[in-house]
Amino acid sequence: MKTLYYINKVKGILLLCCLTLIVGCSKDIDAPSLPTPESVTIADGVDLSADQLFGIWEGTQEVGETKDAHFEQSYKVEFQSVDDQSAILSHWFTDAQTSIRDSVCNLEYSYVFDGKTLVLTPSDAARKNGAVAIKAVHIGNNVMELYTVNETVTTKMCTLTRTGDPEPSITGINRTLPKAGERIVLTGRNLQFVDHIYLPTVSGEQEVTDFTSTSKQIEFVMPAVTDLSAGPIRCKSEGAHVSTYSPVMFCDNCVFFRTFSTNGTKAPYTGSEFENTINITQSLFDKITVQAADALPTGHALAEASDVINPDYMLSFFGDTPVTWGVDTGLDPSTGSLRFSFGDRIQYVIDHSDGLITAKSKCSEVAVEMDVYVYSNGEPVWNTGFISFRLDKDQGKSLTQSWFAQTAMWDMNTPVSFADGWQTFTIPLNTFKVTESTYPTVGSLMNFLLDKKKQTIIKMLNYQLDATHPATALDSFQFCIANMRLVPYGIQPNTKENE
Repeated sequence: MKTLYYINKVKGILLLCCLTLIVGCSKDIDAPSLPTPESVTIADGVDLSADQLFGIWEGTQEVGETKDAHFEQSYKVEFQSVDDQSAILSHWFTDAQTSIRDSVCNLEYSYVFDGKTLVLTPSDAARKNGAVAIKAVHIGNNVMELYTVNETVTTKMCTLTRTGDPEPSITGINRTLPKAGERIVLTGRNLQFVDHIYLPTVSGEQEVTDFTSTSKQIEFVMPAVTDLSAGPIRCKSEGAHVSTYSPVMFCDNCVFFRTFSTNGTKAPYTGSEFENTINITQSLFDKITVQAADALPTGHALAEASDVINPDYMLSFFGDTPVTWGVDTGLDPSTGSLRFSFGDRIQYVIDHSDGLITAKSKCSEVAVEMDVYVYSNGEPVWNTGFISFRLDKDQGKSLTQSWFAQTAMWDMNTPVSFADGWQTFTIPLNTFKVTESTYPTVGSLMNFLLDKKKQTIIKMLNYQLDATHPATALDSFQFCIANMRLVPYGIQPNTKENE
């Protein structure tokens, strides 16, 4: 689902205030002034059964104030079964007077449990964004104390109380614009408790009756549905009395590049998806070809993949056939690019999305999505390189430039397989740091890009992005994208059902 963290550093300890792999941080409230931590003694542990640990633990405390308001700091930890040994820590600030809550961050942890205490270790992705190791101690009566520990200070984070039994929750999905016959894979937690799955349609909901589930995954084959409507898949758990939701699906009206066609014209590309692209002095496509799914040339990475259900049209980096892809020595290689007016494409989505995306939509609640297929050294795998998505192509060359999103689906520990076909790649708009405060709404970003006649450019780079994304030379590589779209971003919280 795949993002910004708001981090306060207090005497060398990082206290996580927000951002999520799912939802970006809101600027509706100011950060509170936090008290200086004092070193404390860790409490003695009291026996806790594994069945009681498995569930939801929550706590709230007052943490500080600004000149206008005081704030509460809230934590929630969802412990998975001891067999899974995983947990999700959620954390947010709330204005205690107005109840305005900053966006919740969800951080993945693994844990070791000895019957009284737990040591929680952040995942690589969570650690990269500032998460720290935590020690949790059960002090009796379903109450737990959380601590951070380093060389100089042991700090109490909060007190948690067990508030509920395990609930299913969804953290991601493999494709959000599927066709009938494609395999849908929902990932999440406690999914073994899901009893019913419903697809959104114009006339209501259609139930999927044939699916398989484990604690972390649900799979089913997309049925033929003629009246799909944009919205999440709803997964109902009768035992937990809740419904949990996927990311927003089936946003066909939000696609802003479907055919990638220029209609054989030159600028201003009248009647095409590039019609209002501005100030393009070079070609729209550089070392990229537009392909129709039903007419792939011999040698194309998808030509022999008869089990892959294709979008109607796609862009192929770096041409009709896979190419040798060496390690780039800089951040601006001449290895293929797509140029266009992103401001115009935002305007198109606002005009055609039936209110899903508006000028008032917060950038933290919107994402760019595209369908992706990658071929590396004869295998449908993405394990090197990244997309450099530059809202303003003239902002220099930097991995940290605020107008750029340098991002990939894979990391060195988890290459992404496309053996099952296309997958959806999501780039939250708040990945572009310029949306944090300068252009926080979709409309303000669009107006700047249009008024200043800015060109957006997308490149593929085989350059070391960071320690978890090293670059590897490949003998053959091709990167295909399709159905570029602007969609609502985030996952709806669970809703309670009648017991």
